[in-house]
Amino acid sequence: MAPIMSIFSNKTRLWFKAHNKSNSILNKSSENKSSSIWFHCASHGEYKQISPLIYHYQKNKKNKIFITFFSSSGYNNINNNHPTTTILMLPPDTKNKMRFFIKKINPKKVFIAKNEIWPNMIYTLNKLSRPVYFISSKFNPNKLNNFFVGNFYKNILLKTSLIFTQDKLTSKILEKNNIQSIFLGDLRINQIIEHAKNKKKISLINKFKKTNKLILVGSSHKEDYEIISKSINKLNYKWIIVPHEINKNEINSLQKKIKGSIALWSSKELIESSDVLIIDRVGLLQDLYYYADIVYIGGGFSKGIHNCLEAAIYGKPLIFGPKYKSFNEANYFVKNDIAFPIKDFKEFEKKINQTYNTSYINKATKAFFKKNKVDLSKIIERV
Repeated sequence: MAPIMSIFSNKTRLWFKAHNKSNSILNKSSENKSSSIWFHCASHGEYKQISPLIYHYQKNKKNKIFITFFSSSGYNNINNNHPTTTILMLPPDTKNKMRFFIKKINPKKVFIAKNEIWPNMIYTLNKLSRPVYFISSKFNPNKLNNFFVGNFYKNILLKTSLIFTQDKLTSKILEKNNIQSIFLGDLRINQIIEHAKNKKKISLINKFKKTNKLILVGSSHKEDYEIISKSINKLNYKWIIVPHEINKNEINSLQKKIKGSIALWSSKELIESSDVLIIDRVGLLQDLYYYADIVYIGGGFSKGIHNCLEAAIYGKPLIFGPKYKSFNEANYFVKNDIAFPIKDFKEFEKKINQTYNTSYINKATKAFFKKNKVDLSKIIERV
């Protein structure tokens, strides 16, 4: 079935291609005799979250490091320049494949970003007495408290060594079920602070923006376009739109909704003279936030908002849709007048025309990041 699906799905084709490349790397390498450290991330977002811990271990050149991904987009967007680090796709979670993979890389300890649960992976590591640590985890209370699903999750989590949680609620639920955990916070904070210090300058954006007000729409979905397109056609601002997924059909559909002059990032000669810039390349969003006057975070009219921390670090007023309440940082930003949720187009237009106290927002976000930065040494000491 999967090969047939690959004909129709670009995502599936990329997934198979990434696995083939990964398998080739693994099969050509000899069995690792010295113990290694294994980091697993679902996607690029989880990689960024756990990267401060990866960098810590990469400083010791004796450490042989393996990083695995479930997502082919995560796998394909990592620039690995570290000599003792190998990037691979996570093999299918079957007993035989996991046993082969774990024997081949021979990890002495394993770190899993957030809450990626693969039963055979964890069972195999447990049988081999290899410690497994979850980093910046946040588990859905409804899943853990559910009689059937909850018991399944709990039995697996009991075989891990220690779980470092994002929030106190997760720690309380785990503690109630005799699963060892420590509330530590979100390691993404550390990565975002460090990235902001070393952000890439994109001079072309200043030429595009000139002296105009710039609204940046980050990680947007088609549901967001129904909200923003009316304002783009009505208001004399500059706009940067960064789709959540770089999909030609979606970008074409978006372009049809916009009446003004549009440029794609891939068409650089048109950018300076355009009103709307659509980013058709991955990897730029985190640096682009710096240039915005107001940021709209996508996803709030579909499954839930995307990461708003990367924009907040630059002291920007944030706008997003109503589906934000399951995200602790978003709730904090709303409560402290840093972020402003909207329900429809009228509220969106009102918010982008509003004058904000940027001095207060900048001060409040700086205080948030300072308070919530994770003490990495507390992880190192316990593992």
